[in-house]
Amino acid sequence: MDIDVLGGLRVSENGVLVVAPTPAARHVLAVLAAHANQVVPVSVLADELAGRVPPEHARAVAHSAVRVLRDGLAAALNAGPRAVRTADGVLPSVPGGYLLDTGGGRCDLDEFERGAGAGYRAMARGDFETAVRRLRGALDLWTGPAFAGIEAGGWLGARIAALEESRLAVLGQWVEAGLALGRHRELHTELSALLARHSGREAPDEPYRAALRRSGRRVGSLRHLHSLAAALDSDHDRGPAAAVRALRRAVLMGPAGAQCA
Repeated sequence: MDIDVLGGLRVSENGVLVVAPTPAARHVLAVLAAHANQVVPVSVLADELAGRVPPEHARAVAHSAVRVLRDGLAAALNAGPRAVRTADGVLPSVPGGYLLDTGGGRCDLDEFERGAGAGYRAMARGDFETAVRRLRGALDLWTGPAFAGIEAGGWLGARIAALEESRLAVLGQWVEAGLALGRHRELHTELSALLARHSGREAPDEPYRAALRRSGRRVGSLRHLHSLAAALDSDHDRGPAAAVRALRRAVLMGPAGAQCA
């Protein structure tokens, strides 16, 4: 089984996409995918679904959603070229809840955590080339907000918030590694692009400020950031726009000897 959650939710079994045809089934699949290969208590699934259905019916809806998911798993298994598992084996009932068994397949969340860990270790030993490569590889796994399109409840919402914090931490370390290698100009371009894609939270301030101050492109930075802030404001995306304006102020306070673009 392959699982992608760092963007839209996508789960495939035996090379075939698993279809979750109802909002409740998709929501349950997202919660199970968030902790693949681990037991997810029924109480957690019920709490997540309580915003969709009356709380007294949430457990029944969770069990029904699992049955729907097993049907989708069975269809994917049957459509694949070499099914060696069953739907009940992929999504078994266990004491207290359910478990989504990947069977050793890939998960972008696991890949992100491995890449981030490798990048952090490289930073610790001063291997900035490896750090830049591994940290950027981890960042590139994100195609959008984690679990995009899922109306998360409290438990999944907390998981998404933690993932976003991890992403921003990796972003900050990637910036620091690039600065250590003297790649200020390259960082300026890439940071602007990353910030433009940012939604919902402000970027970590100091790495961005340092990169922009030290890139030596104050005038070009000001023009670009002014345009970017105006575009974000026009889209009513106030959080990122505020972050861009903060960066613009930081560029204005940059070193007097910086070269103009």
